[in-house]
Amino acid sequence: MAIRERISLYNRYRDRRVHQVEPFRTYYIIMEGTKTEPLYFHYLDRYLAEKRVRNNIKIIYLDRTSNDRGRNTPRQLFTFLNNCRKINNQENAVYCMVFDRDSYKGFSDPTNSYLDFINKVKMTSVKMIVTSPCFEIWLLLHHKGVISEYIRPHYQQIFNNNRLNSTFTYISKMVYELFGFNPKTTIPEDFVEKADIAMKQAAFLTSDLVKLATEIGENVSDFIKELCIDPRNLE
Repeated sequence: MAIRERISLYNRYRDRRVHQVEPFRTYYIIMEGTKTEPLYFHYLDRYLAEKRVRNNIKIIYLDRTSNDRGRNTPRQLFTFLNNCRKINNQENAVYCMVFDRDSYKGFSDPTNSYLDFINKVKMTSVKMIVTSPCFEIWLLLHHKGVISEYIRPHYQQIFNNNRLNSTFTYISKMVYELFGFNPKTTIPEDFVEKADIAMKQAAFLTSDLVKLATEIGENVSDFIKELCIDPRNLE
């Protein structure tokens, strides 16, 4: 399986000497989605840079080449990352995969299939960024009051996230009705300006990888917090 790299370098120190400083931490990220997630993280890059978050991080996005388009199951993403890690052999690099709990919806036993994969990857150094049921739950959190007004009253429907028609699932239609865009095709660039709202509301949902098998939640917020930590303060 082949991949290509796109690099986003965070240089957010106010000191002009930042250009002489090498990145303290490098993240390699591969995503299950090819539209929603890449757009969001691309815009998040710019947003965090504009906020001048105090860190110095290089993020390398791993894209599947044309020969590997459609190979986006969690297992395949994990294989991509392992191959990348063997080739790069960077001791301090962090390898991340972004995927949905919904990826296991079509399995005969979705819960145990998801948990089996989680437990397998936990034995490695790969970081899992998971949304349950899908990435749109993270998008919903950008709407103030969404927990009490929408998620709790429609908890089971959101967890099941059934397809409504050729355009929408239950949760993607909810995003469309709240924000006015179809998350399966696009995200407005200024959408990430509401990330602070999402970070606060994320505290009301689980971010535990095991609990995500049976509960609505995400750990995107944990990953963003990690990006905002100054690596020089880490032991």
